[in-house]
Amino acid sequence: MKSLPASRVLILSILIAVCAAGAAPSKFAGVWVLNRSKSTGLTGALANAEIRLVVTQDDKQLTTEQKIIIRGREQPSQEFIYKFDGSETTAEVVRPLAGTMSLKARWIEATKTLELTSKITGDVSGKEETVTTIEQWRLVEGGKALKITRTREMPQGKQQFKLHFDRQE
Repeated sequence: MKSLPASRVLILSILIAVCAAGAAPSKFAGVWVLNRSKSTGLTGALANAEIRLVVTQDDKQLTTEQKIIIRGREQPSQEFIYKFDGSETTAEVVRPLAGTMSLKARWIEATKTLELTSKITGDVSGKEETVTTIEQWRLVEGGKALKITRTREMPQGKQQFKLHFDRQE
């Protein structure tokens, strides 16, 4: 069996290092403002609301807070924490149902797309109902915009929203 010359081993090592560096996860941290003209699926009061998404991120987790202003009044908001190691976190919420929501994150598409899943089961008029929301986050326009495809499954059916957020400078 032939051994590889030292120069080939060095070149191979450099290529592996470059590829590994290129696979760094997307960085979503920042303040994002909803661009309604590029978004679809918003209905009711949300169709005309001002929505800002505040995101912090480090190597271990992503924290999100959605701030909504409807008719000039800021609505109550809440932080959600998603761990990148795939472990579940929880948050006490009042909507879409009251109770404990489970939260999970996972990278898909070679660390370019982040999938966030939230699930809550609660009592609605004596009947147990579950609401599951799956969001796929992807940076577009060279990182100047965030595209979120949100699919929500409820007993009443499935809803899909395509949200386009512009990075606030």
